Amino acid sequence: MMKIALSLLFATLTLAQTPDAGKKPEFEVASIRPAVDDGGHDADTDKGRFTTHNLTLKRLIAIAYDIDVKQVLGGPNWTDSDSYDINAKIPEEFAARKQDQVPQMLQSLLEDRFKLVVHREPRQLSGYALVPAKQGPKMAIAKPSENGSDMHSNNSQAKARSLTMDQFARYLSRNRDIGKVVVNQTGLTDRFDFELNWMPVQLDSKPNAAADDRASIFTAIQEQLGLRLEAAKVQVQAIIIDHAEKPEEN
Repeated sequence: MMKIALSLLFATLTLAQTPDAGKKPEFEVASIRPAVDDGGHDADTDKGRFTTHNLTLKRLIAIAYDIDVKQVLGGPNWTDSDSYDINAKIPEEFAARKQDQVPQMLQSLLEDRFKLVVHREPRQLSGYALVPAKQGPKMAIAKPSENGSDMHSNNSQAKARSLTMDQFARYLSRNRDIGKVVVNQTGLTDRFDFELNWMPVQLDSKPNAAADDRASIFTAIQEQLGLRLEAAKVQVQAIIIDHAEKPEEN
């Protein structure tokens, strides 16, 4: 699983005109090709490379700016229909801190090869507020660690270590069983360790081969974590696509 973290800068300037301390880092070399849609979608950083499979431009933008794809708005129709495979080499000088640098490298790649121009602005979307449940949080406060945080998950369970509620809200925003943007309104400032298990939504509408009495993710969050998702109009920082072109294949 790819683990990339990048804090959003809450600005409304066109990104190409936003002043930086220096030039954004770039991949050493990168290839971009139209993807074969086999139903799989993936992005990964491993062994000095960043690769994606079958991701649309809007999903690539979401990775580059560490937001949910539902917060990427505008642009031509093909930006959320045409998919691409990327194979890029991370320069050796950035290899040790690739998780910090890969998003900015991807930003540079999208600006160069897709001629991408975007800007940020606040938008109000239909979503969920993550708030404490009536009985209060049930999660264990994480012990101080120098190793950062991580989340391992699949479509029916998640195991978090030293996770903030902001990070958890971003994870929930990307969960297929949630389907909407989630914002953290818990007021909790600690980091937490926890596990979450739920019954995933059956996308093919076929019954399970065996009985499964697990709760939905909404019920599981309340019963297992002492939190709940409350339907709300949420204020988010959206990425607006001002210009994009299809890249030349290489």
